[in-house]
Amino acid sequence: MTRDIFDVIDNVCLITGASSGLGVIMAEGLAEAGARVVLAARRLDKLREVSDALKSKGYRAEAVKCDVTNEMEVRSTIESVIRNYGSLDMLVNNAGTTAVSPTADLQIEDWKQVLDANLTGVFLCCKSVLRQMMAQKRGKVVNISSVYGLMADISPELPYYTSKAGIVGLTRQLALELASHNVQVNAIAPGFFPSEMTEPIITDVDSLAYTLSRIPMKRIGMPQELKGVIRFLGSRASDYITGQVIVVDGGWSLW
Repeated sequence: MTRDIFDVIDNVCLITGASSGLGVIMAEGLAEAGARVVLAARRLDKLREVSDALKSKGYRAEAVKCDVTNEMEVRSTIESVIRNYGSLDMLVNNAGTTAVSPTADLQIEDWKQVLDANLTGVFLCCKSVLRQMMAQKRGKVVNISSVYGLMADISPELPYYTSKAGIVGLTRQLALELASHNVQVNAIAPGFFPSEMTEPIITDVDSLAYTLSRIPMKRIGMPQELKGVIRFLGSRASDYITGQVIVVDGGWSLW
């Protein structure tokens, strides 16, 4: 039946950056649909809060401490998931950070920190899952870019914009390399959703007004509007889609 191709029941899904914000939303969306979710981030205490909340509702969730910029930690985390569950069906690369500064004043340390977390971390996680997914002859990789990976704006966050644009290129190239192995690699480019990163904008009247003026739908995104997309990309319904960027932004990128 058509509805069956949207199932992710029992799929093993690893979500990075899952201690807050969009990572929590996507973990919830997959867990609510029956997937077994492994939540990874640097803040183990926050991760446990998220996993405990999911388990209290009867969902299956595990918290694992992992710094995506540390290749040994990434490799160890993924090996542990495969050893414990016997497979890895989906990788969601969501971990990220930003640095706000005019480019003329931007410190090289801040540039490196953002690129390491947002782009190199995606590379390390992808590299570490590929052999398993190729051996399985199936797998889903979803990289979280941003509307700011597709366009510029007034906020001076050059490393963030650059890293998110880089994710688009990485996604397309990796999708081409893995297409013959039945591994699909896609990206989501979210617009404005509530998160730790966007909280300063939400709480500032002028910043929020500017943001809403850029969104044709005149509102910020709601969690369920991201949950549906992540479930789709993790299911068999997306088996013939690879190398694509799905923009979830209320029309922001149409300008």
